[in-house]
Amino acid sequence: MKRFMTLLALLAIVAAGSARTLVIYYSFTNNTATIVSNLSAQLPGADVVRIEPAEEGLDYAADGYAIGSALIAAIRENPDDAASYPEIKPVAVDVASYDEIIVAVPLWWGNMAAPMQTFLFHNGGAMAGKRIGLIVSSASSGISGVEADARRLIPDGEFVEPSL
Repeated sequence: MKRFMTLLALLAIVAAGSARTLVIYYSFTNNTATIVSNLSAQLPGADVVRIEPAEEGLDYAADGYAIGSALIAAIRENPDDAASYPEIKPVAVDVASYDEIIVAVPLWWGNMAAPMQTFLFHNGGAMAGKRIGLIVSSASSGISGVEADARRLIPDGEFVEPSL
């Protein structure tokens, strides 16, 4: 029920006034993509951007998700070094032009998925003062690590709480 109320709060924020809304997401298994598709139907004026790894065809699920685990480990070891983040495909969006930004992302080993961390590492500063909604897909554990990543990467964002 609490999560449903948070979704209603996110929708109310977006519905109020003529605010511009961006939904930005990363999805490996398409679970997060399904969530975003359903959300987009309720926010017809929102812009939607999908984050994609630069290197195509990687099987993150192979060998017990070894690739994703290594990506998260590199970020954890050096979170302030741009070289620690995996490359993503170019994204043509000016986050500074939006009032609300909804970040939808899966949980990887207790953290935000690495491709989204890359995007936020490079764009989080432009999100200062923006209302930030966080949606996390997880089948295994709590999302506090993802929330911590978001607050680290968007240090001056105004986060809607609780996260979904």
